[in-house]
Amino acid sequence: MIAPAAKTAMVLSGGGAYGAFAIGVMKTLFAGRSPATNYEPLAADIYTGTSVGAFNAAVMVGQGTQDSLEAAVYLENIWLEKVADRRGRCGNGIFRLRGNPADFVDPNCLREPARLAASLASDSLAISGYVLGRTANFLASSSPLEERAMALVNVGSFVDSAPYSDLLRSVVNEAAIRQSSRMIHITATNWIEGTARYFCNPDFQEGRGIQAIMASTAIPGVFPPVRIDRDVYVDGGVVQNTPLSAAIQFGGSNLHVIYLDPNPAAVRLQGAPNTIDTMLRVYFIMLATKLSQDIQTAAWINAGLDAVEQYAETQTTSDSQIRDFIRVAGQLIKNKSKYKRLTIHRYFPETGLGGDLGMLNFDVDAIARMISQGEQTALLHDCGLNGCIV
Repeated sequence: MIAPAAKTAMVLSGGGAYGAFAIGVMKTLFAGRSPATNYEPLAADIYTGTSVGAFNAAVMVGQGTQDSLEAAVYLENIWLEKVADRRGRCGNGIFRLRGNPADFVDPNCLREPARLAASLASDSLAISGYVLGRTANFLASSSPLEERAMALVNVGSFVDSAPYSDLLRSVVNEAAIRQSSRMIHITATNWIEGTARYFCNPDFQEGRGIQAIMASTAIPGVFPPVRIDRDVYVDGGVVQNTPLSAAIQFGGSNLHVIYLDPNPAAVRLQGAPNTIDTMLRVYFIMLATKLSQDIQTAAWINAGLDAVEQYAETQTTSDSQIRDFIRVAGQLIKNKSKYKRLTIHRYFPETGLGGDLGMLNFDVDAIARMISQGEQTALLHDCGLNGCIV
């Protein structure tokens, strides 16, 4: 029996504007310019993504071309031309702040008076509704004054994600994704149950796939949650920021995992950290812990399969091989599937990609810089430093 061909998967993390970093990594891999692929052009069969990784994955799979490099260049152009806040356009292609006074002095916005007037009317209605609703809740609540005062604040009410919705409808080809031979798997979080929900190629029809991407990128407290069927969803990064396990379940055995946050060890501690610094470091450590668990699981899968082959050939095993054998046997019974040996290449930014709120910085220069950093990371890829499994 001929073994099925190994499948290559791109695993794309969440991280807002930092998603530009992944473009640089993919371009380098697909062009055959990285030691990770022995300088051979890479072609991906599977794309799994969370948050901005879901957006990048959808654009890549939705391209009619089977040339991965060509698709990555197309994605880069979307980021630079349609996503970025650049000279000559009013704002970025992801979000705008309601009632932002800067819009009324920005020459680029003033060139579109009809759009500015429509935004003003929409903002006035949204903000007045917010003020009335929150004031009514404040007066009607019997909670302590401090709790009622805190409940008055909701940053998300001042963020308009309509530009992002329009962008998705212009660049995501649902029919092409549904019919593509390349698999897609994006993650969103059920906001009520706190569980992951996965959307794949068949879900991309009648706007459902676009809703899934909106949900996967709905950062809680910043962008509004998205209702799909009877459930409400938010950013998939809440429960699974780097969907490595999904790529393995889809049959991927040659995995390229692109992180958008640096290894915590590479982030220098501040002498007198502020609250945001502290919260971000806690977030990085939480992500790193979960990712380390996934990588360790992949490592003992390989060790367990080695033990199986060793026993089949010699009928002898060491104590450690027996342990690895038992681990894999349990997973085989649980998942009713056959594990393959896994090769995992990991790509980290050398340092933080931006400031404290850099994930919301869509300035064109920042995006171009992150793409360039992704290219350099893949060009200089070092498995020893990045903890790859090969």
